[in-house]
Amino acid sequence: MSLTVSVLPVPAGPVGVAVGVEYRKESSFSDNDALTNAGLNAGNVLPDTRGSFDVKEAYAEVKVPILADTPGFELLEVGGAVRVADYSTVGSVFSWNVTGTWQPIPDIRLRGTYAKAVRAPNIGELFAGLSQTFPSGLTDPCANANGGTGVTATGNGALGDNCRADPGVAANIAANGAFTLVQADIQGISGFNGGNPNLNEETATSWTVGGVINPRSINALRNLTITADYYNIEIEDVISGFPRQFTLDQCYNQGNPTFCNLITRRPGATSTNSAGSIDLINALQVNAAVLKTQGLDVTANWNTGLGLLENDRLALRAAYTHVFQYDFFSLPTAPADPSDGEVGTAADRFTTNAAYSTDDFRVSFTGTFISKSYIDDQFNGAKFASVPAEFYLDMQATYFAGDQFEFYFGVDNLLDNDAPNILTGVTGNVTGADTAADVYDVFGRRYYTGVRFRF
Repeated sequence: MSLTVSVLPVPAGPVGVAVGVEYRKESSFSDNDALTNAGLNAGNVLPDTRGSFDVKEAYAEVKVPILADTPGFELLEVGGAVRVADYSTVGSVFSWNVTGTWQPIPDIRLRGTYAKAVRAPNIGELFAGLSQTFPSGLTDPCANANGGTGVTATGNGALGDNCRADPGVAANIAANGAFTLVQADIQGISGFNGGNPNLNEETATSWTVGGVINPRSINALRNLTITADYYNIEIEDVISGFPRQFTLDQCYNQGNPTFCNLITRRPGATSTNSAGSIDLINALQVNAAVLKTQGLDVTANWNTGLGLLENDRLALRAAYTHVFQYDFFSLPTAPADPSDGEVGTAADRFTTNAAYSTDDFRVSFTGTFISKSYIDDQFNGAKFASVPAEFYLDMQATYFAGDQFEFYFGVDNLLDNDAPNILTGVTGNVTGADTAADVYDVFGRRYYTGVRFRF
């Protein structure tokens, strides 16, 4: 429930106030069959999960015009907002922001925001059961010592001592002279991901500055709007599982027993695996990480009538994002893992759309450009393997058969581009596949059609 009113008129206009309250309850569950639970149904172990939470919220927003219709100040306005929420899981949280807007001339508006925000954990992060995964691209520090020949019976400082403390590693060294792995050991690492009902909220500090240009005073450009915003965000207590390579480094190179408890090595040799090889590395959700990011968002919109058909319109839109920084710290005191420019966090990304429409039909094309990216270089120190830039083109055509229904037809990946190849087994390829299916299109050209009804 919300209420918006204008109160306390000031010379520049009325003060706007909005207040509201909300109650929300969320719940979800997954109930899999016994074979899926056991990982025997063409997939990994996947448990049943269920959970719920409720939240009571109240908020207030205010906008105060200071100047208006004054030379150099078509508008000068400040505002702010506060929100208080009481979660059944994390308790009471508080967020707020302050904003400022200055419009020196009708064609240009400048704006800025400073905010403190929170995000409570969702049901999956809180209550997800232990699901199995098979991580790839990992390097065992015990096998990577001495130029890759492995830890021996003596030497290698703290790393050697931490490795030899495991009975399986010690047995492997005794049998081979140095800790030695076979290919099955490298490919046979498993682990479990899971939720944590004791999670707390994430907290973020952010500020943005930007502007809007709408050259209404130039008749040919009056339908053009350009926005540009710089953002700077720092999130603390980020909810995440520790990256498995980070867990290995913290255990063996840093000697942190908390991380060693997440690692299980085989105590003896099996028919396929060596003694001391890694069996499991688990990753449970915790509030520990820090994320720092900054970037630039630019959009441009323009539309006009062409006069080719009755009531026709051409609409063009372009959106560009450049990431200056995307640093992830698995612990506040840990070194940064810079991810800007890596797969999934491309330094540059464009999305463009062109649509031509009349009262009877609409045809649109959407293009997406993802710049050249690199695989994860957290423990290599250099961007050593790259994925080429990619461009995807989609189209859709819609025929408006009347006020109640419309027919549509579309083609995704019109150019039938293949997903770029990322070799499995290469250190830094954490996808477990030969590409990154969450970033690139793995299906190729595909068609769809349908009808929409309105009642």
